[in-house]
Amino acid sequence: SEQINAIASKYSGAVLLQKKLKDVEPIIRIEDVDGARLVLEFADEIERMLGSKMKSVKVSLKYTAEDADLYHEYNASLQFDYFNALLVNTMDEEGNFIELGGEFPLEENEHFNKLSVNTLMSDIQVPTNVYNKDPNILNGVYMSEALNDVFISNFQKDPTLTWQYFGSSAGFFRLYPGIKWTPDSNGVVSFDCRNRNWYIQAATSPKDIVILVDVSGSMKGLKMTIAKHTINTILDTLGENDFVNVIAYTDYVRYVEPCFKGTLVQADLDNREHFKLLVEELHMKGEAKVKKAMKESFRILGSLCNQAIMLITDGAMEDFQSVFEEFNWPDKKVRVFTYLIGRDMTFSENIKWIACNNKGYYTHISTLADVQENVMEYLHVLSRPMVINHDHDIIWTEAYMDSVVTHSLLLMTSVAMPVFSKKKETLSHGILLGVVGTDVPLLEVMKLAPRYKLGAHGYAFLITNNGYILAHPDLRPLYVDGKKLKPKPNYNSVDLSEAEWEDTEDSLRTAMVKGETGTLTLDVRAAVDKGKRPLFLKNEYFYTTINETPFSFGMVLTRGHGQYMFFGNVSVEEGETFLTPVDKENLFTVDHFPIWYRLAAENKPGQFFFYVPNAVYCPTRVTLYDYQAMCKNAHHHTSGHLSEGNYSLYIIKCGRCQKMFVLQQVPNSNLVMLVVQADCDCILNSFEHNATVKCNRMKSQKIRRRPESCHAYHPHENANDCGGACGIAVSLTLCFICLATSLALH
Repeated sequence: SEQINAIASKYSGAVLLQKKLKDVEPIIRIEDVDGARLVLEFADEIERMLGSKMKSVKVSLKYTAEDADLYHEYNASLQFDYFNALLVNTMDEEGNFIELGGEFPLEENEHFNKLSVNTLMSDIQVPTNVYNKDPNILNGVYMSEALNDVFISNFQKDPTLTWQYFGSSAGFFRLYPGIKWTPDSNGVVSFDCRNRNWYIQAATSPKDIVILVDVSGSMKGLKMTIAKHTINTILDTLGENDFVNVIAYTDYVRYVEPCFKGTLVQADLDNREHFKLLVEELHMKGEAKVKKAMKESFRILGSLCNQAIMLITDGAMEDFQSVFEEFNWPDKKVRVFTYLIGRDMTFSENIKWIACNNKGYYTHISTLADVQENVMEYLHVLSRPMVINHDHDIIWTEAYMDSVVTHSLLLMTSVAMPVFSKKKETLSHGILLGVVGTDVPLLEVMKLAPRYKLGAHGYAFLITNNGYILAHPDLRPLYVDGKKLKPKPNYNSVDLSEAEWEDTEDSLRTAMVKGETGTLTLDVRAAVDKGKRPLFLKNEYFYTTINETPFSFGMVLTRGHGQYMFFGNVSVEEGETFLTPVDKENLFTVDHFPIWYRLAAENKPGQFFFYVPNAVYCPTRVTLYDYQAMCKNAHHHTSGHLSEGNYSLYIIKCGRCQKMFVLQQVPNSNLVMLVVQADCDCILNSFEHNATVKCNRMKSQKIRRRPESCHAYHPHENANDCGGACGIAVSLTLCFICLATSLALH
């Protein structure tokens, strides 16, 4: 230890550094960091930034889109060429641009993830299942051309803006700046803006939904395949502000997840994907009796906002009226949407009656291709009260990675707002034109709370009204798959309690979800160096709400390092001249404290801290929890421990193999000497998996703050528009063609 200490003193220049510090003491000052004041300053900065994005959507895009529709007269025979994002810059064999694919200049742009874009024009993406020259599409595209100038103007006023867009209820997606769209791996364009969370949240209020699926013997084969696809599509329209459950029925009622019996669970990504796996395993048998299932559905619904039952069946012969009289009439607080599966129309009137008498919508789904458009109809029905009343709620989404559009693995949030028809003749129908929005990279938001102001162990974070993390240094949304980085399945539904797991009483999480301002102190064990080493810290948490958003902002300062701020009067230029080129190469930024710095900051004063970058085994076992881990098969082991004199002896057993470790502290340092006897391959990490823990996590009803606005009812709603007309999901033009063909054949 004496030799190590002498060498470290000589080559580290510690004595010289201490002398230099004394020389400059008269011109420096050390001040306490006022966390309560600092958290409010950071929150104000973030609020101003997010407010400017809201203004771009609310003032510019929304009004422009609604006025453009108001003064546009629908033309069923409109002929109009537009830039189709999939087809732009595509030529035929003769060297001419194909239809809807004219010349569209593109340049690589650093600000837009180095994609080739056109900042002077937006273009249009249309899903494969939507005809790109349908009159509804052409009229919508023509009307929304007015948004081009607004997109450009917004970007000029605020260069930090990224993607701006308009998602139409007809199915097209206008995106600025314009890009060349890349098809899926199977050559189709399955992206549908109406399935995106920003669209669904803006188009409807929070929803409580029970999905009832008929699994009787008659639903075998293609019918069940269509039914499963219908369930999955409905699940895709839900978000973290919604609640859901799935019930299968024959002559008895069965929850597809017994763990969720008798309750609704949050429709976050984890739960939605879990339901999809369970639905895939459904088997058909018995006779369908929907009455019991319908009663069970009404019993578990109890929200004050939108409530709906989605009935998926190939027919129903029972008398339903008594059920609705008991549970739903006369107020009809629960809407019932019905989906008749298969080509047989024998029970169509029964199924339609259910929907029409419970303020819902009936559709007939005979093929897989019908599913998408038919499912989307329920969103338009739920949006009617909001549209009629012209309530323009602005919404913010949870964190997500938009790898489909931007090919980026960076987390972002979207701010969006619904766009309504203002034409008087359509008022009672409550016509939703679509949703306008823009993306906000969360990395840019968190730059407003720089790390260098918070110390080596300090950090800032953002959460949603549901307690999910938007930004946090311990959020690890990606995993390595071969040579690629991919998002984890539940990357955007990681709860704050899974990162701040030392907050065992959920005191911090509860206060932040409620939108409170305050402070909290916790003793924490922080995992560093990829979980190999622990730090024991006393953290002070400061938190407040971000006004006009569903977000809360938190900030951590550590007692000791981070409690004080060091101020001097050296200018930036003088810093520049002091450092040599070699110094600059090895200098870490003040926003990134390397692991050796963070560990040394907590070391005892007067001692040198020795750091070995490779993994080392610690003499003391410390339990840390990683709730974001993707677990692999475990290797179990047993261990024994003996203490003799001034050293410790550990024995690690792995099956027939045994490994002995002797450890002794090296005085005046943080080092231990390790002697290993025997040679065998033992893995020290152990993992445990418990199915009950998974169930409890999925159905846990942690405190959350549901959006305040709710639009479930309006007296002027035209509830007679409940589906079942000629070709519900097809355009008026196609309906007339069907009718004309039918008459001609007769």
